[in-house]
Amino acid sequence: MSVQSQSPRLDDSKFVCPMHPDVVDDHASECPICGMHLVPIEAGPSQVHMQDLPGASEASRVASSTALAVEKATLYTCPMHPEIIRDAPGRCPICGMHLEPVMPTEDDESALREYHDMRRRFWISVPLSLLTLSLAMLHFPPVPDGSASWVQMALATPVVLWCAWPFLKWSVQSVINRSPNMWTLIGLGVSAAYLYSVAATIAPDAFPPSQMSDGPVPVYFEAAAVICTLTLLGQVMELRARATTGEAIKALLNLTPSTAHR
Repeated sequence: MSVQSQSPRLDDSKFVCPMHPDVVDDHASECPICGMHLVPIEAGPSQVHMQDLPGASEASRVASSTALAVEKATLYTCPMHPEIIRDAPGRCPICGMHLEPVMPTEDDESALREYHDMRRRFWISVPLSLLTLSLAMLHFPPVPDGSASWVQMALATPVVLWCAWPFLKWSVQSVINRSPNMWTLIGLGVSAAYLYSVAATIAPDAFPPSQMSDGPVPVYFEAAAVICTLTLLGQVMELRARATTGEAIKALLNLTPSTAHR
């Protein structure tokens, strides 16, 4: 790693420190000054213009062009796995955590948009899950004999297949990436309970007679729905905290003067 003092060619293979743009390296590593992980440089026309400015030293031209390259696009990284760097918000493929901006920007609304989406999913899942739980545990409201499982399936299906769809998607991604995390467990538990219950409702005769000794084959739609709703509640609380923190950071960024006099 070195501080470039000659005229390097800044291309896609170069990495730079977000806090010290004069630190440039040809591979991902840590900044020797502050210890932050270097992020990739995205080459662009702005670099050429900055390097062609007259009267500036070679090191200052490199620093200026590198700073513009870093500011050109917002990069996102995982707080637990800083080697994960993406050009769009999302989830870490290793642990499933939310990706955070490497350098917070005033116009970043990713956390707020995801918060509104999860909050909408949560409030839709709450009444459906409560009705499913009431039918399974309290047998209320009363339904005709033999149709309780079908009613529970009708109530739990939107919760599992729409409200909790992001969880199932993240669970599949964790399996594809061979990196099990909490979404793997949630997806496995919800899928097992839901698919077993669907099979027991549609084809009860396929089950051994021992499971029908006390009545119809038991179903677990309420377990799948309640797990999804509780997980959604946790996501809403987490995303609300992230959105609040983001608003505080934006307020601080707004205090930065747009011009400076020397």
